[in-house]
Amino acid sequence: MTLSVGLVGLGRMGRPMVAALQRAGFSVSSYDRSPGARSATPGSVDTLADVTGDVLVLMLPNSAIVESVLTDPTFAALRAGAVVIDMSSSEPASTRRLGEQLDAVGVDYLDAPVSGGVSRAESASLTVMAGGPSEVLERVRTVLEAMGTVTHVGELGAGHAIKACNNVLVGVTLLASVEVLGIVRAFGVDPAVAFEVINNSTGRSWSSEHKVPTFVLTEEYRSGFGLGLLAKDMGIAVGLADGLGVEHELLGSATRMWHRAGAELPSDADHTSIAEWVAAQPVSVRNGVS
Repeated sequence: MTLSVGLVGLGRMGRPMVAALQRAGFSVSSYDRSPGARSATPGSVDTLADVTGDVLVLMLPNSAIVESVLTDPTFAALRAGAVVIDMSSSEPASTRRLGEQLDAVGVDYLDAPVSGGVSRAESASLTVMAGGPSEVLERVRTVLEAMGTVTHVGELGAGHAIKACNNVLVGVTLLASVEVLGIVRAFGVDPAVAFEVINNSTGRSWSSEHKVPTFVLTEEYRSGFGLGLLAKDMGIAVGLADGLGVEHELLGSATRMWHRAGAELPSDADHTSIAEWVAAQPVSVRNGVS
């Protein structure tokens, strides 16, 4: 039997994920509180109460919104026997708490955040990091595989933990790359040449190979992933480190810089615009001198 899917959250990632599921032959009932997002998505419904599906996928900005959806009394599709998959970048502690609450009413819960951005959502080639019971994952694997490559990473919450760790690395490497960009520019080296060499050397990263040439050097700053969302994910990783008693001085310092940038840049700033923010900082501020 082909599973039916309900999907809540039709942002930059949610819309292409709906399209991927529909191409794979799934019947999809989707919802977003934004009328514009709904009108741009075939198969969308007008209210959360209208969402139906054997599998309920959430693609939302943060844990607070995930919790509000899962506790909304109008969400009738949240019934015994359903499987909920949180594909958002959520907080592992919240995920585990929600898992216990849903289990008590007969609803199975997985966390399956993704990496790859809008372009890989459009090509259904996302990296999907799934946490939760393996037997539940196998029941819904075809749904997740319609959107990308699935790896079972551990118990409930493990997917969200790995996603946060992945994104704190994104933040650190991009921040380091734009600071290096400032050095080579100040020294009079052509940045394109400098990063061509770096990207053929041991200092390369996804940030230096893709984000700097594509979005920073071109001054486009339109990767499709918001600065605030990345800063939020970095904060989750640092919070995990705090709670687990793990050293994280470098990660903590970088995360604080990202949060400062988020407070000073427009709320809809792309995360690659961190380059503009870094370039605008006085040297005394950059070096921590008051």
